Amino acid sequence: MPKNTKDIEKIKSLIARNVVDIVSQDIKNEHIGFMTITKVEVSSDHSYCKIFVSFLNNAQHSLETLNRAKGFVRSSLAKRVHFRRVPEISFVLDDSYFKQEKFEELLAKDKKEITSIEELEKKLK
Repeated sequence: MPKNTKDIEKIKSLIARNVVDIVSQDIKNEHIGFMTITKVEVSSDHSYCKIFVSFLNNAQHSLETLNRAKGFVRSSLAKRVHFRRVPEISFVLDDSYFKQEKFEELLAKDKKEITSIEELEKKLK
């Protein structure tokens, strides 16, 4: 693993760990609720950071509330980590859970249709 990739992974981990602490301890807003960081992407020059999040309830409203607080999160992050440049932060809703759920529903529906077709073929024989 090249050193640069290892460094970026460390930066991602530091950002994720500290942002969770900031949101859970420092931001006093009940509209955010329970949040999980699922992925962190950092640009190669470390100037931009996308933080993918999922929420237990009311995801869209929680995401909007969190994005309104991103300046506070960034300034709090700057106090906690010692980077030369703290990246601009944007929070993005990770909807992979919902996509997987929809995909599984489609698979179940297809399986049900295949089963009914097979039963119909058996009856016709």
